[in-house]
Amino acid sequence: MNYMPYIVNYLSKGEETTEIYLVPGAFITERKGNVLSRISDNILTPEDIRDTLIAFRSHTPFALGPLSREGMFSFGVRDIGRFRVSYITQRGSYVVHILKTPYHIPPIHKLCPDRETVNRLEEIIRLHNSGIILFQSKNQVIVSTLVYSLLQRISENYNKVIFILESPLSFLLKHGQSLVIQREVGVDVESFEEGLRDTLYLNPDILYVGQRDFIPSKEIEHILRIIESNTLVILNLPVVGESFFKSFRDHVRVWVDVETKHNGETRLFLKDIQPQALENR
Repeated sequence: MNYMPYIVNYLSKGEETTEIYLVPGAFITERKGNVLSRISDNILTPEDIRDTLIAFRSHTPFALGPLSREGMFSFGVRDIGRFRVSYITQRGSYVVHILKTPYHIPPIHKLCPDRETVNRLEEIIRLHNSGIILFQSKNQVIVSTLVYSLLQRISENYNKVIFILESPLSFLLKHGQSLVIQREVGVDVESFEEGLRDTLYLNPDILYVGQRDFIPSKEIEHILRIIESNTLVILNLPVVGESFFKSFRDHVRVWVDVETKHNGETRLFLKDIQPQALENR
């Protein structure tokens, strides 16, 4: 049975970010914070999950291709939100994670009420025309939403060329006083390496690279060249390894730790990073 209509209808009732899990032998399950809740009455079969996954994928350019053993894709439904669907296989059956983010990017003051810190971060982005701003957090959904909200504010108020490279796209950023270019890895470009190489053709003022668990050496070379061409690079890295220290230690303008309180409030901790400070992390 295809449960996509049921899931989309359920997710249309709220504007908040929502996570849904489809696991064989279990109910359709929602996760909010650390709490799991059943949102269906029927236990899912492998066939139910496959039919639902195919229905979700029909909204993407990959609809005609075969399902692989694992994958990820995204699409938007107007006035409901953007859906990022990830799937893997478990003993021959699919396990699916559906993340719905708001269709419209939340204003940054709603995400982080600390206006002084937000204004300081905005000033850093506005003033620097090269270097790296590093975001790090355990909650990648919050970081992605926060960065997009900040970029939307920059787009509305400053003359910049903003380039976004992500897999998949979390939001669609609007043109304001700035021009916005967004490329989705796997759809518009084959790889992050190719997307970074193409960035040099566009000469953007700001480059945002979506969540990466690891940056290979070839991509590091491209990022360094992009910085040297007077572009401010915003990186979303859950884990910062030794290769990052060696390659980028002299280029980090600020390190942003993002924390979420139990009440859902987001706090930012901005650290002006010097080379010796990076070594002590």
